[in-house]
Amino acid sequence: MEGDFSPKAEATQAPTHTDEPPRTVEVGRTYFSPQAKAQGYGALMSVDYAACEQTKARSLASLPVSVVRNGANREKVDHPVAMLLNGMANEEMTGSDLLTWHRLRCDTFGNAYWRIEWYKGQVAAIWPMTGAVFHHFVKENRPGYRTVYDYAGDDYTPAGRYFSHEVVNIKTHLTKDGMEGISLAKLAAEQIGLSVDLERFYRSMLKNGNHHFGHVEVSERQLPEKAMNDLRAAIDAKAGVDGAGKAPIFGYGAKWVNDGQNMRDASLIEQQQWILHQVCRACNVPPWKVYSQEDTAYNGSQQANIDYVVETIVPDVRAIEKAFTPIFLANGERDLQLKLDVRGLMRGDDEARSQYYREMVYAGTYTRADVRELEDMPPIDGLEKPLMPLNYGTVEDDGSVTVYSKDTGEPADGNQTGVTD
Repeated sequence: MEGDFSPKAEATQAPTHTDEPPRTVEVGRTYFSPQAKAQGYGALMSVDYAACEQTKARSLASLPVSVVRNGANREKVDHPVAMLLNGMANEEMTGSDLLTWHRLRCDTFGNAYWRIEWYKGQVAAIWPMTGAVFHHFVKENRPGYRTVYDYAGDDYTPAGRYFSHEVVNIKTHLTKDGMEGISLAKLAAEQIGLSVDLERFYRSMLKNGNHHFGHVEVSERQLPEKAMNDLRAAIDAKAGVDGAGKAPIFGYGAKWVNDGQNMRDASLIEQQQWILHQVCRACNVPPWKVYSQEDTAYNGSQQANIDYVVETIVPDVRAIEKAFTPIFLANGERDLQLKLDVRGLMRGDDEARSQYYREMVYAGTYTRADVRELEDMPPIDGLEKPLMPLNYGTVEDDGSVTVYSKDTGEPADGNQTGVTD
């Protein structure tokens, strides 16, 4: 590692974590069951899980990033971390790509690790750590070097030992020891596996074209091989999308008999809906965000979207912001904090948004320059100062009201005292 920090020591203990899911071994070949696949990136075989993760990843990747100085003014600071996450995080991926990878990696494996590349005391790049990581605490080390990450290595990060100023560790909100997160895919493995099974069933059913449960009956006890083959060919001719609607012709006195159970009785749609809800619960994504028609609750209102941001995105954002604290501390920047701005996700329609801005500007919470920034509009000089309504006043201890006026300095009525600023 280049920079002002001590070089990392060689790893003394082999990494023990692995991204490989449990394997089910069958004589002659090795395969992964849907439940086993659900514990790794195989979880993406489930459309339900992929939809939930894509929803969160896209929301997270859309957020502007800044570094602010803690204090009364909360001023933004030009900092390499903000530049990297708003632009190119490294030579291979943008900051948005990194955040997208992070969300999927974290939820699927429990933790997402980012490597900080230092150059001359400044953060030069941020890399995803895609290999196996062994995270432990060495109490004999000096402060700042007791948190240790032994890394197996990947294409961008060499194997070795790294410390807290070189690794950003972000975990899920489910953890047993406060250090290692619990995989959401592992927790929902059964539901994800059921989702994969249903998708395979639908695919097989569509391919075979057997949309009705039934069977073929023949009058004779035993048909010759040729007759059996002819009946199979007649059924196969109706299978698949191209054969939909065709009436099969059976010979040899054969006839089609519908079984008592039909597709509605099988409740496959209800099963699929139930599995989707279970996966959504595990991933903390409201079903309407993944286009579940049954739970569309938006109806032109901001509230559902605000609930999604507050309950799903804000906790993930806060975890990323806090995880960068050791990076700032390592460089002596104790008063700096990473901020991801979620306000853009809570925009409503033009009328609701303009009313919100008007109230915030009149209350002095936002300046007009803040509003232009939130709307991605270029700045205009002279809008940086907050506005103060002249018909407001402050209530004094004796019950009188003090009104601030630039013009007359006179009270607005007999109970108010004008003050010239």
